[in-house]
Amino acid sequence: MKLTYFDLRGVAERSRYLLAIAGVDYEDERFSFKFGTPGDFSTIIRPEFDQAKASGRLDISLGKVPLLETDDGKIIPQSKSIERYIAKKYGMMGATDEEAAYIDALAEHQRDAQDAYKAAKAKDQANEYLTTTLPETLQKVEKSLSKSGPFLNGEKVCLADVCFYYFLTQFFDDKEAVANAVATAPRIKSAVEAVGALSAVKKWEQTRPDTIF
Repeated sequence: MKLTYFDLRGVAERSRYLLAIAGVDYEDERFSFKFGTPGDFSTIIRPEFDQAKASGRLDISLGKVPLLETDDGKIIPQSKSIERYIAKKYGMMGATDEEAAYIDALAEHQRDAQDAYKAAKAKDQANEYLTTTLPETLQKVEKSLSKSGPFLNGEKVCLADVCFYYFLTQFFDDKEAVANAVATAPRIKSAVEAVGALSAVKKWEQTRPDTIF
């Protein structure tokens, strides 16, 4: 199995977490990524990506990354599709189709919360989001949880746990404000802590490449 993305965390990092938790031995292919002028995205230098795109290798993913190559050579594009594939293949989508749908819904709640932050930030309302919108959202998600923990869907880590863990521990710069928001939702806080306590997660965070973001 090979996961292809830039030498960044970005939208591939949840898949890397899932693979780490599953204990999968895979190739973590990373295209180099740097700025000609720091912070100016119009000056990005990414020669391996450009070469792969020009060769047609990325046609199946519409010229984008990430993409996942399975052990039998099938190519899966789109970060969310890759996450769901890995989670299902390695037992992190619940025990039934209904549980899988519920876990998927929780993951979508997280994506909605992330999109809402991006919209708030664009309107210079990031502080209001962190102090009001985020805690309210987490409390609503908490009320929707149907099983006791330690994880969001019971005793076994699932895709939604990884989504909320990455979002709440690594997406934001204002760690204190996020911690205050998370504290208002104790079940979600416990799930985030349970993911962070997994030995595979600790090992990944200690050994993964150090990237600019």
